[in-house]
Amino acid sequence: LMGQSFGVYRLFLIGLSLVMTIALVSGLEFTRFGAQVRAAVDNQRMARGLGIDVERVFAVTFALGSGLAGLGGALAVEIVGLDHAFALTFLVFVLIVVAVGGLGSIGGSLAAASVLGISDMAGKYYLPELGAFLIYLVMVALLMWRP
Repeated sequence: LMGQSFGVYRLFLIGLSLVMTIALVSGLEFTRFGAQVRAAVDNQRMARGLGIDVERVFAVTFALGSGLAGLGGALAVEIVGLDHAFALTFLVFVLIVVAVGGLGSIGGSLAAASVLGISDMAGKYYLPELGAFLIYLVMVALLMWRP
């Protein structure tokens, strides 16, 4: 791609992330459990009235999210390495991606991660003195364009 080569592992991660995104969106949109999650998030009292075990839905959702976070960490450690400040280093980027992509939008978060990641790497490559600042500039521009 544009004269650059990608390792097989990176291509595997890109493909896996796309498959997982499609699976998550499909699971939330087209399954009974997805409907229960949406109902419980929108109105817990109404969901309980309809017979949905809201605590179980939230527990399963938390377990699924924790499992995906663990899988993401295990797969990413090969590329980003591991040190004692790992969580703090990437927490700011994760919060920016969620803020720009939208809290309830998986596709929006994927798009935001792509745009911000590409702009961050391009900024660090082409403008090393402004590279670390560029991600914040892109975030502000995107939030002003689509709040």
